[in-house]
Amino acid sequence: MRKLTESKSQDFVNKRILLVDDHIHVRTIFTSILNGLGMFRLSTADRADKAMSTMQAEPIDLVITDFNMPGQSGIALAQRIREEVRSPSPRFNPSIPIIMITSFGTKKCLIAARDAGVDEFLAKPFTTMAVAERLDSAINMQRPFIVSDRYIGPCRRRRTDPILSGLKRRENDRLPVLVDLEDEHDLIRTDADILIDLGHRDTTTQETQDAISQIGEMTAARANKIRDGLLERAAMSLLRYVALATARGTLESDIVEMHGYAVKQLLDLAGRDLNLSNQVVDSLEHAVAKRTKTRELA
Repeated sequence: MRKLTESKSQDFVNKRILLVDDHIHVRTIFTSILNGLGMFRLSTADRADKAMSTMQAEPIDLVITDFNMPGQSGIALAQRIREEVRSPSPRFNPSIPIIMITSFGTKKCLIAARDAGVDEFLAKPFTTMAVAERLDSAINMQRPFIVSDRYIGPCRRRRTDPILSGLKRRENDRLPVLVDLEDEHDLIRTDADILIDLGHRDTTTQETQDAISQIGEMTAARANKIRDGLLERAAMSLLRYVALATARGTLESDIVEMHGYAVKQLLDLAGRDLNLSNQVVDSLEHAVAKRTKTRELA
């Protein structure tokens, strides 16, 4: 956390942030987190129309908006921001990075947000580390801005040539397959971030253990759907560890976090380094075997 925020503090400190959320306690928590990251140039709004007025009145470098709000939703706000590019005289920067705050997102909601041109997702409940990581990605790793008849927003392709595993497909099916693959990868990535956040909490509570198991099951199902054997192995490794550790009351947060970071690394490596991807999963399984064996001896 310290390494990330110190290395990016200069990038963060002068950024002007617009936070849009109808709940005052969420705005208060976010203000505290952003101030702690050195971001003091913060404007807030509780509705989409107020957010639009703020963007026209003062320069904004990044928007953080909740998904669900009374009146116009965060989706509608993102669409209005992106559509400004079609205006002969844009009133603000339509390519501004947008971070969407979500709860446990369904695929339908995630796709809707991506289609509206959202850059990054931040899952509730969030931690300071999760906020810092999304800010770093949105500010320092911006993707090319796309303007077409059907889509306005950051380029949604994270890899130039992802592996299409599984059954052979017709060439004219390639684009739908790629889009579906990217959607599933984004859902898995979001769940991995939540898993890392859960690793920072008290892993002895039943609620946390249930959430970790749920994420493992969802990741395994999604990996199976897109025929990604390495992601599925990583998810199964987590499920095996949780089953063994909770039975003994020894669920350890570092192993949980390790699985979250491993899944994100596998997503980043997909189609580029199969040997390293195998090493990541082998290391996971070795760490689980070693930790559970040590507990058995103890």
